[in-house]
Amino acid sequence: MDINTRKPGRPKGSGNKKFTKIDTEMWIKNSIVKIMSEHLSWKQYKEYCHKNNVSQSMSNHYWKTCWETIREKYELDKTKQITKHLLKYWEIHDDAIDKGDLTNARQTLDAIAKLMGLNEPDRLDMNASGEINFKFGDE
Repeated sequence: MDINTRKPGRPKGSGNKKFTKIDTEMWIKNSIVKIMSEHLSWKQYKEYCHKNNVSQSMSNHYWKTCWETIREKYELDKTKQITKHLLKYWEIHDDAIDKGDLTNARQTLDAIAKLMGLNEPDRLDMNASGEINFKFGDE
């Protein structure tokens, strides 16, 4: 189109459908499921968005929003997950004791201690001083 034959005013934007708030929330929710279940990379997610007529800038925005939501969710759920694991471990431990299986009971106690952070290694003293001598053969 020639510059002189253009209509006056702002050029028309893309023909992509605008998302409402509900559409945006559903898109982000579905994107989180897709990212986590299919282990999508950023590039793969952009391609997925492009196939669904979502612009590149919005796909970047949705990518960041999805990962912020994922991080928040897992930080909040971390204590719940630890509690659930501890409960399961104690059930396994009790079953092993009831069956007389002391090896599994001991291994379960080790797993519980790891999960609770009870067997962290002692801190190392990194302030040691020493002397290093280099010999280059001419001495």
